[in-house]
Amino acid sequence: MNTDTITIPKTEYEQMKQELKTLRNIKIYQRLLEFENNIAKGQKFTRKDLGF
Repeated sequence: MNTDTITIPKTEYEQMKQELKTLRNIKIYQRLLEFENNIAKGQKFTRKDLGF
């Protein structure tokens, strides 16, 4: 994996850290991570399983 270094203002960095912290505590984000993990494991889902 290639990585690049960028420079951003400290205030923007602090705001991004706070937004990420907030996002990680939201249930829909946690559900999305769970969904991605299940797909990575090869689990198959139907619309009914997902609540549609």
